[in-house]
Amino acid sequence: MSILGIMDYRLLLVGNAMTFAGFQVRQMAQAWLVLDQTESSLYAGIVNAMPGIAIIALSLYAGTVSDRRERWRIVLGARFVITSMMIVSAVLVTTGVIQWWHLMPIGLVMGAAFAFHNPASQTYAMDIVGREKLLNAASLNTAISNIANIAAPVLGGYLIALGIEWAFWLLVVLYGTSFLAIIPSSTRGHPGAVSRSIVADMRAGLKYAVDTPAIRWLLILGMGSLFGGIALAMIPLFARTVFNVGSTGYGQMLLAQGLGALIGSAVLTATGGVRRKGPFIIGTSILSATALGLCAVSPWYWMALVFLFVNGLAQGVTFIMVPTTIQTHAAPEMRGRVIGIFFMVVLVFQLGWIVGGVLDSTLGTRQTMLAASFGTVLLALTALWRSSALRRLT
Repeated sequence: MSILGIMDYRLLLVGNAMTFAGFQVRQMAQAWLVLDQTESSLYAGIVNAMPGIAIIALSLYAGTVSDRRERWRIVLGARFVITSMMIVSAVLVTTGVIQWWHLMPIGLVMGAAFAFHNPASQTYAMDIVGREKLLNAASLNTAISNIANIAAPVLGGYLIALGIEWAFWLLVVLYGTSFLAIIPSSTRGHPGAVSRSIVADMRAGLKYAVDTPAIRWLLILGMGSLFGGIALAMIPLFARTVFNVGSTGYGQMLLAQGLGALIGSAVLTATGGVRRKGPFIIGTSILSATALGLCAVSPWYWMALVFLFVNGLAQGVTFIMVPTTIQTHAAPEMRGRVIGIFFMVVLVFQLGWIVGGVLDSTLGTRQTMLAASFGTVLLALTALWRSSALRRLT
């Protein structure tokens, strides 16, 4: 049976698409609001880094919980909290009492919810479709989510131009739909046997990830998302100060990335994956970073859009391949913990908003994006050189 013939997978697909679209619009709306109130790229970076701080702090614990509890309940509860926080944000913005720092505690609460949501929803997908269909399911999930990502930045840009409150109410609709979509699912995701303390399980998960060479190096590559976060923090600044294209242009820049990611995920879905996964992941990481570097030096807006498209294409493929490869190579009883660690390291990209803000004030916008590109390439080449397990990974 096709994965689209599985009702619970279709429900998960809809919810994930809304969640991905919500992420794009939230990053846009928050960054624009903070820049409007403060004109500070550092403050915008701090606000958008808040969820990442909570996710990094809690992901290992949350991944361990997803190995011990029904994953459906974890996903449902997390989406309820996320929707509630967006309602609070929308009310604050609409009533005109919002201050940029209000978004910091809200972001921490949302990050805590996402810390539980991310490993639970990733491993819940395998509970629904099985190990053999996981790559196809992940590729299709990313393709559908990127359709939402394509529409969301454009719509978000226009809504910000009309009034920032409209973008926040769109977020309420997106996250609310995600919450409602998961309710009818019948798959629960059976928890593993609980025979020791959660602290012991967390230690076992860390030891397993460190002692398994291929997984260890995939996680190290995931830490390169810090450089991706630095580059992402520069995109609204390129729109505002380098190309002077406003919020609509900002949405179009994110649209270009989304189109690239959509095509990349569609190719993976059509081909069913690749044989030499390790070298392929390293190659797409280098391509993604090189495109960012070329975007940084682009003299024209249209040229920057082309390179952002290439960046999205390569980056989209990379972020399908890494977590699915980790899941399919991890021991079944360790899936939740290893994916929790993956999100712990990959979500350092939100700290990149802070680093990007600091570097922008000292180096400049173009130079900061170039530095991020160089950092990613250096990390990927180091992984290629040092890890024979990654080079052999199939």
